[in-house]
Amino acid sequence: MRCSAAEALGQIGPKAEAAVPALAKALQDEEPGVRWRAAKALGQIGPKAEAAVPALAKALQDKEEKVRQDAAVALGRIGPKAQAAAPALVEALKDKSWPLVA
Repeated sequence: MRCSAAEALGQIGPKAEAAVPALAKALQDEEPGVRWRAAKALGQIGPKAEAAVPALAKALQDKEEKVRQDAAVALGRIGPKAQAAAPALVEALKDKSWPLVA
């Protein structure tokens, strides 16, 4: 159910701004599927998910590759409001376990 809820909030997009704190908390869920869907949903909310930037930056170190990838994409979709995460993103560039995507 948590996975479906996170996906639904992402599909609502920026109008789901009120869910940002809950989605940021979900980035720490024990289930990887919940974590990556929460990260993806935050990216779909976009700049209005600015409050989740610290949690997304931390998610760049998640043990699950999919979570790390979706956190990075989410930060990009938040845009300039995610500039505080730039150092974490620079560190992520050094992670050779991340696949290169064309």
